[in-house]
Amino acid sequence: MKIALHFLLCATLLGGALARGESTPTIPTSLVEEVRKPDFTIAGNDTNGTGVIAYNPNGRFLAVAVGDKVIRIYDTRLDRAAAELSKTLTGHAEPIVGLYFTDTNTLVSVSRDQTAKIWDTESGKLLHTTALPAGVQSRVAIAPRHQSLAADLSAGKARLWNYQIGELLNTFEPNDSWASVLAFTPDGKLLVIGTEKGVLRVMDVATWRVTKTIDLDSPNHALAASAEHILVGYGDGTVAVLNLGDEPAVSEVRKQTDVINGLAFSPKGDRFASASADKTVKVWDTATLKLLGSLEGHRAPVLSVAFSPDGTKMASIDADGNVNFWTAPRP
Repeated sequence: MKIALHFLLCATLLGGALARGESTPTIPTSLVEEVRKPDFTIAGNDTNGTGVIAYNPNGRFLAVAVGDKVIRIYDTRLDRAAAELSKTLTGHAEPIVGLYFTDTNTLVSVSRDQTAKIWDTESGKLLHTTALPAGVQSRVAIAPRHQSLAADLSAGKARLWNYQIGELLNTFEPNDSWASVLAFTPDGKLLVIGTEKGVLRVMDVATWRVTKTIDLDSPNHALAASAEHILVGYGDGTVAVLNLGDEPAVSEVRKQTDVINGLAFSPKGDRFASASADKTVKVWDTATLKLLGSLEGHRAPVLSVAFSPDGTKMASIDADGNVNFWTAPRP
């Protein structure tokens, strides 16, 4: 529900009570959408449609790649007026489509130049480069808690790689349409793949077998997975929440007003965030689907969003390359 509608409802309730000579009514808190502004903003350049972010495990540093082939590492401690640029990592020849910290200082990046690079972020040194040939990656997911495992999408197929040695482990080509989105569960054991026709498949990474198929009959634009749930974002601003268990019941959260570009779960999976082309980020309670807060401050479509490892902070990137830092809403 938008803020204008809340104000209209409040005014209607207040006006009716005053006309009847009643005391001022109490507006239910469930009708009030809490709007939050950024804690601070880092100004950026045009992203060329790509923007990826990743926190390191202790939450102090944020890696940002916004379409200009450069990775910037920011110190995000909020006792400063703004995040401090700690390191700038250069070496990729095309935009970066995947980032992941394997430990506090080691960062993996995957680029459309068909390479994966491993960096020591403390020193800024490039440790390793691997070729990932046979197609230009459109989206990349790097498996948590797995040694050197990543998945990407190329030419409508989902591929599984060992990014340390550049070995292609498996390929999956959906029979209904092109694969469009993908996400690992937090333990890295399952890979969820969505297609342009709206079919979701849950793959067991070890056996490379489909363990579940869910036909949602609408193109998938964004995807995220927790230990218990799958999030699917759509072009009309809807987010669907599904169970990973035996019953894939579908619940829909209230719509944002434009396409969902990015989704993220909090570390415990109790909340999730949806980043939209309507220039806002919404944060929701996973169990109740209650809207916990609307994060407003971007002036361009929001491309991606992430929670800090302790779930207290968030960061998001928009199409102008600006990075906003937020205090994460809680129930």
